[in-house]
Amino acid sequence: MSSTEDFLLHYQLQHDPFAARPPGFRFFTPGRKPVLAQLHHMAHFSEQLQVVIGPTGAGKTLLRQALVASCNREKVQCVVTSGREYATEDGLQKLICQALGVTDIDDLLERSSQLHATGMQIYLVVDDAHCLQQDALQMLADISQSGRAAPRVFLFAEDSIVEKLESVSMPAERAWLQLVDMPSFTLEETRAYLAQRLEGAGQGIELLDDQQVARIHELSGGWPGAVNEAARQVMLEEVEQDIRPVPSRRSGFPLRSVVALVLVGVGVAIAWMMGGEEPAPTQTVLNLPEPVASVDVTAGTGAAVLQMPGDSSSALERIAEEQDAESTADVEMVSAPAPVAAAARPSAGGELPPPLPMPEPPRVEVPAVVAAPPVPPGGGTAPASAAPTASTPVLESTPVAAAPVAATPATSSAPVSSAPAVEVQAAPRASAEPHGAAWYRQRPASQYALQVLGTRSRQAALDFIRAQSGVADMGLFETVHEGQPWYVVTQGAYASRAQAQQGAARLPESLRKQKPWPRSMASIQQSLR
Repeated sequence: MSSTEDFLLHYQLQHDPFAARPPGFRFFTPGRKPVLAQLHHMAHFSEQLQVVIGPTGAGKTLLRQALVASCNREKVQCVVTSGREYATEDGLQKLICQALGVTDIDDLLERSSQLHATGMQIYLVVDDAHCLQQDALQMLADISQSGRAAPRVFLFAEDSIVEKLESVSMPAERAWLQLVDMPSFTLEETRAYLAQRLEGAGQGIELLDDQQVARIHELSGGWPGAVNEAARQVMLEEVEQDIRPVPSRRSGFPLRSVVALVLVGVGVAIAWMMGGEEPAPTQTVLNLPEPVASVDVTAGTGAAVLQMPGDSSSALERIAEEQDAESTADVEMVSAPAPVAAAARPSAGGELPPPLPMPEPPRVEVPAVVAAPPVPPGGGTAPASAAPTASTPVLESTPVAAAPVAATPATSSAPVSSAPAVEVQAAPRASAEPHGAAWYRQRPASQYALQVLGTRSRQAALDFIRAQSGVADMGLFETVHEGQPWYVVTQGAYASRAQAQQGAARLPESLRKQKPWPRSMASIQQSLR
């Protein structure tokens, strides 16, 4: 694309705001009003030739238009021409005579006297007068010095006309010339001029910050034509910086890249070295009782012996009943029950019964007694995976080794909490849906938003917004650019232009690369489709 197309698309302008003399554009600063008042005053009270001098693009044509427009048509008859079109004496004379309905200069002076008697005056206004030839300039000077009733002559020219005026033949004692210098714009007038130019193209002064405005004023010297050129140059420089490709480096790897690679390698090495030292998973271990020592009923020691009648299950039941009587009803969970030692029960007469004639006494182990889990509040049955109760002992025919067993969630020895479970919810994420046209219309016109992106594809704009899921207050509205739909992405709603500029500096790097710029809500509301 050409630089002009890049310029218009980047700033979303309807047309080039700095084109020469756009139709309908008028900017007349307060500093030019004294010059206009001086010209009217000299026309009424002086017979001198009025020459307004200023460089190219100083606004002389606009001042000439203001002079003609501010004349009272009932008292002034104006003849307006340009030195570029009628530079010779003959061509200029024919145009003036034809406009006033006279044949020659003498008839022109007589017609001027007649109108002056009725309270009217004739104004001969020549723009670009520096293009006039010397004889044409001499003719206009002679007409202006033809008496009190002579036509008033106004010339608008560049500085080069001064040399031609010095060559005009006039009596030395006559003050026949009045030079009027055009004033340049002040900094504030330059800012107001740029604002009006940009608003005419569909945007506002928010496109330029204070430093850019000051630079434009310095480059142009405050002359409107030079302001147009400087403003376009400054704004094009910003566009070129955004689309300019990054130059490739001749060296293979920059120093920063080498350092980054070294740091990444060190991190990978540390992670690899620590990879084999993973902590063991947390386990809950039940400490089972030690194996119950078997009692030799044939030994001749003084220790107590266990009588084994014909039915050994009755002795085990009695032992379990004694253990059950010692336990309390409110025990919730036993993590490591103590072993139950076998004891001899004396007979009713106080003596131990004689041992049974067995070739080898059996080995008997008394199992651990675990209390049943508490009944849940409000009734219900205990879980199926609960441990056996004290009233139902488990009988093993051989000793059990005291090996640690990893507890499952159903058999864990940790106390069971009766508090209700709390559901943990994830924090809500920012919505990916952007603000729409209704949101922009509801915002105060004095607020500002940061314009981030403009595109002809709505889907591209939505994809861009979804990629910025961590950024709040993203908005999307549709407008028209060059007769086609145009989708604009914005961010935020700021109370002032300064706050918007501060907000742009706090955006993520991915958005700052888009060169966001503050845009007033008023301009957005006007451009909504």
